[in-house]
Amino acid sequence: MANSNTYDYRLFIRKNILIVVDTLLILLSLFLYLRFFHPTAFESYYTFTDNVIWTLAIVILWYFYAAIFDMYKISRLNKTAEIIKNTIITATLTGITYIFIPYISPTLPLNRMPAFVLIGTMVILLLIWRVVYSLVFQHPILVKRALVIGAGWTGRELVKTLTQNEKIYHNTGYYFFGFIDDDAEKQQRTIDNLKVLGGSNMLYKFVRRLKINELIMAIPEHESLKSQLVGALVDCENYGTHVSYAFDIYEEQTGKVMVKFRNNEYYLANPYRIIQSNAFYTVTNRIINVICGIIAGVIFIPIAFMIYVLNLLASRGSLFYSQERVGKNGSVFTIFKFRTMIPDAEINSGPQFASLNDPRITKIGRWLRKTRLDELPQFWNILKGEMNLIGPRPERKIFVDALSQTIPFFKLRNAVKPGLTGWAQVNHKYASDSEDSLIKLQYDLYYIKHRSFTLDLWIVLRTIGVVIKFKGT
Repeated sequence: MANSNTYDYRLFIRKNILIVVDTLLILLSLFLYLRFFHPTAFESYYTFTDNVIWTLAIVILWYFYAAIFDMYKISRLNKTAEIIKNTIITATLTGITYIFIPYISPTLPLNRMPAFVLIGTMVILLLIWRVVYSLVFQHPILVKRALVIGAGWTGRELVKTLTQNEKIYHNTGYYFFGFIDDDAEKQQRTIDNLKVLGGSNMLYKFVRRLKINELIMAIPEHESLKSQLVGALVDCENYGTHVSYAFDIYEEQTGKVMVKFRNNEYYLANPYRIIQSNAFYTVTNRIINVICGIIAGVIFIPIAFMIYVLNLLASRGSLFYSQERVGKNGSVFTIFKFRTMIPDAEINSGPQFASLNDPRITKIGRWLRKTRLDELPQFWNILKGEMNLIGPRPERKIFVDALSQTIPFFKLRNAVKPGLTGWAQVNHKYASDSEDSLIKLQYDLYYIKHRSFTLDLWIVLRTIGVVIKFKGT
């Protein structure tokens, strides 16, 4: 009954409004620059075959850099300082790249200084638009008026996650009016600052009175719905109120799957539909991985020589470091990395998570980790078919066994091949304890559930951003 696509569609519209207007403003900036500073190029603008490449190039460049700096994450649009910084950086890099790559820019005069007007215009227009966008979509008229059906753990976790920051709360596009729950003991109580308004017999009444346009089902799928609730939902849908699932909204907002903690144990809030299979994706992905592995092999030798020299200067020892890791379906394989720690780093301490300021990491090793260059030798594992370019990072068996005792579903991440980089790596810091490992697992399971070529490309671009900003671990 519940329409899980409703939320995705609405967020899709919001994101695409942002994308379309961004595109129009970039093209407007280009038009103004050409019109006033380079009229000869403007005169030939209508010759499609001559100009389509450089016209599209500036848009493509913008979205390339925008992906790297995560410019289209809706929840970040409330952070004014971050909006200003990332817009300036993205527009500047787009303009500079566009201007100084002759094959994708129009023929420019020898004096290219006026071309920086293009950059300035882009920055000003995009900054104004993004501030306006953030303010407009926080207006009550455009916010979804929602009721949460079920005041149990799932409903409370969704509300807590989406309302923990007032500004981010507005950017989610929701305003919660309360819970609906048939448990008489919960009714009229306030749970997590949200009132339980009544039972399902009052649902249709509250929908009409409060002008609710979204009902969020926070009742586990394996639980049967009472006939009274089913009837009320039908009435509400006929009235024009959309029904969606709490799990889908949580995943879309956070990029993670929902996890319960009950009786000192962790549970997947929605254990269904985690593992998806797609033969076309699997075969094509393998071809892409082999091509990337071959390309990486070409550039590997000079980088390896440079790192070898740096290692000799900073910490004598072997260039490479090998270690057994757990792969798909629990298979064990040997992973290769450039050494980033002192020799025999675990001889006294034994296996342990690396921490942020781990004294075992060498100065060169810290730089290698921040730039992710220490992972380059793993392209050999990719060529061998033990790893993919994108996927959950492979863990050591001792950690997998230990974490599986605490988190029963931890081994679900081994349903796919591990990756050189992954969704967890671009969204969360390095896992230094079991709590961080759980958060990264939530991201990994989200990737396994939603993996696609689009998500893979997004992760690659975000990884470039991590490398550029030295945010690796």
